[in-house]
Amino acid sequence: MDISEYYKNQNIKDRIYEFMGGAEHIVGYGEYELLKKKPQPYYSAAMSDLNSMLEKGLDILRSMLGNYGTMISLDVEYYNTKNPAEVYLNPEAIFKNKLQPVREIIKEIYGNYNISYIEVITGQGYHYHSMWPFRNEHSQLEEIGQLEPTLKEQYFHRESRLGYKNVPVYKGLGFSGAFRLLQFITLEIINEAGKKRKINKNILPIQFCDIEMSPPGGISLDLSIYSDPIYMRAIRVPFGTNQKHKVNKKKLGEQIVENIPIQINLPITDLSLDTILKIRRDFQMAIDYAKEPKTKCIIPDLNIGWLNVLSKYKNSKLYEFHKEFDSKEFEKESDWDKTYYAFKLNELPPCVQFSIANPEPHIKKPTNIRTIISILNKKGWSFKDIGGFLFSRFKNLAEFASNKYNAETRASFFAQLYGAPLYLGLDKKMDLNCISHQEIGYCIRPWCGYNLSWWR
Repeated sequence: MDISEYYKNQNIKDRIYEFMGGAEHIVGYGEYELLKKKPQPYYSAAMSDLNSMLEKGLDILRSMLGNYGTMISLDVEYYNTKNPAEVYLNPEAIFKNKLQPVREIIKEIYGNYNISYIEVITGQGYHYHSMWPFRNEHSQLEEIGQLEPTLKEQYFHRESRLGYKNVPVYKGLGFSGAFRLLQFITLEIINEAGKKRKINKNILPIQFCDIEMSPPGGISLDLSIYSDPIYMRAIRVPFGTNQKHKVNKKKLGEQIVENIPIQINLPITDLSLDTILKIRRDFQMAIDYAKEPKTKCIIPDLNIGWLNVLSKYKNSKLYEFHKEFDSKEFEKESDWDKTYYAFKLNELPPCVQFSIANPEPHIKKPTNIRTIISILNKKGWSFKDIGGFLFSRFKNLAEFASNKYNAETRASFFAQLYGAPLYLGLDKKMDLNCISHQEIGYCIRPWCGYNLSWWR
């Protein structure tokens, strides 16, 4: 059975449509697009184009932007930058031994807050999705959000080829607020994992995004879906295929492309993990699974759990951090020659100088971003000023040339993502040293005369 035949099954279509409810648009991703010699393996389209995407055998993603509510989505993945194929070659070992301890912590914390969610297994981990409806006290989510000036303009003047117009302020603020609640709850997850690691040494290090580590291999709580304008982001649907490993041939190698079958994102129910891992590589088993009423894929929209999170967040130091961050503006672009650009890079170690002076692609790498934030903060910079500095370096990158992504929003996101753990005293900067930097391949000049540990 091939992908297009799998997608013809009505139960599969029904489950996908359930998850799609309220989405503004959809995205198709896969080998089919590469075979057409397109520069990117994906394209976006109106909801009415879904059947066409299914016939082409594409992975299906739903837009984060929708008409019903704000999606609150946590992406959890196992990653190994030295051996990215590991999770495809040894899925049972990875999911049972490396992801499972963190998964249990996540489910425990979500349960403590009474959060309603749908859990979906993906190619490298799990997604946890909730919906905060616009009609249910959504203003409380908006109140903790913040839109950068350039993002406000971008939302207001949005013109898409699909005919979609501007993004209402309340949707943008809700999206920003969702990031802040997720940052709060993921910091709690990281903190709880740290406590349990003292007893269970098998609990892997947890990072925000794919931070390079030595030894390699860790769990990523990836919130980067909130680092861009809401209309630029989409999430994989349950019962949709997952051919990411087929597309990333250069990164994963021919062995993975040829020997690992197309996988299927699946909602987690009461089945054992062993059974779920078998189903996700078997189209017929997935079709049979989709027939069961327990596999309904409607995103839970009871916001009581997230109101509980919001209440605790508002009494936290993280809330104070966000309020302080929002209280200032970045320096005016007309003054950058006197401010951000006037900073003397020779005050920094060569590895950091290099990532700033050669921004494409180095300054976009999470490992370099976190190092820059740690060092500038140690030098006395506020996190807002660090965000402004990143904005000045992101702004001229090719990725931000069009009116799609937003450099100011990306900079603000990372300044908050990696700044908050420093502000809260949770990031002890244990890997901010030259030996660790050499082991992960980020040292460009050994014995340079600097020592990264000076900035710990």
